[in-house]
Amino acid sequence: MQVIVLAEDRLTAQGVEAHLAADDRMRVLPAGTEENPDVLLVITAELAERTFAVLQRFCREDPTEAPRLILVANKPTAEQLVRAVGLGLIAYMSREQTTLADIIEMLCAVARGVASLPQSLLGSLLEQVRTGRWNDQTADVNDDSSSFTTREIAVLRQLAAGFSTTEIAAALHYSERTVKYIIHEMITRHGLRNRVHAVAYALRQGLL
Repeated sequence: MQVIVLAEDRLTAQGVEAHLAADDRMRVLPAGTEENPDVLLVITAELAERTFAVLQRFCREDPTEAPRLILVANKPTAEQLVRAVGLGLIAYMSREQTTLADIIEMLCAVARGVASLPQSLLGSLLEQVRTGRWNDQTADVNDDSSSFTTREIAVLRQLAAGFSTTEIAAALHYSERTVKYIIHEMITRHGLRNRVHAVAYALRQGLL
């Protein structure tokens, strides 16, 4: 897994990079590289506008080519996390409670297709759907729920429950390859960023 570490201070970045580099499953890329990372690991005390500006630089025209985002921060608001979903957020960890071992474990979980977000995020998404405040500009505004197939909806419900690719395959009696194909096709067709964004979009469509 190719990872870029973005932290507010160089000391934190160097410490995390050294820990990741010692794991043969990880390849740490420099922040200024032209290579496309699999994951952006962002470590910040506060999720501020400057953080969002940095994340915008890693957005891609093809959402499936954009890196997945793991955020380690101190108490971001649900609204900030919702905003980060459109930029690739797939996992959030509390900076106050996260260790270096936790980061390695989360990176491996993300590689297996797991998403990890607080319930407050899904609750906020539901509330914004109910009140009409969810404005997802990254998805086709002319799209509707009829363009989701029955098996895509089944997979979306499993994703919303926090299940990994392996767990979804077992629950729905599909192969893992089939589950990955369903998710990839769904994300590509709707112009979404990742699995979490797909769940958010499905919420807006009233499917979950």
